[in-house]
Amino acid sequence: MAASRLTLTDELADIRAEIARLQHRESRLQALADDLPVIPVFRRGWPMLRKPAVAAVSA
Repeated sequence: MAASRLTLTDELADIRAEIARLQHRESRLQALADDLPVIPVFRRGWPMLRKPAVAAVSA
């Protein structure tokens, strides 16, 4: 019984260490995202700048 309890304790410690690692990684990635410039995203239906139509020249 003591061996299985030790194994569960070790597994719980590993899980807590993984959670801490992931939280640290999340905070580093969030800091990177906060430092990046805003990139505009164009979505369907948004007004887009259109080139003026070229009029046909008649002779």
